[in-house]
Amino acid sequence: MKPETRKQEIINTSAKLFKEKGFSAVTMRDLAQAMGIKAASLYNHINSKQEILTNIIISIAEEFTKGML
Repeated sequence: MKPETRKQEIINTSAKLFKEKGFSAVTMRDLAQAMGIKAASLYNHINSKQEILTNIIISIAEEFTKGML
């Protein structure tokens, strides 16, 4: 799988988990388990949970601004 595709998969899965459990309650291990990979593998694509949240916020902002044009 391409790194960008995997990164997007991480972001999408994280968004779902954050919505279900809340940002603070989700661990990197929870995310890895939901994706069927080892937690250490996540760090090949993303540095932190905060970085994931930042990417989610940017994606939402981009979608919002597309709707304004």
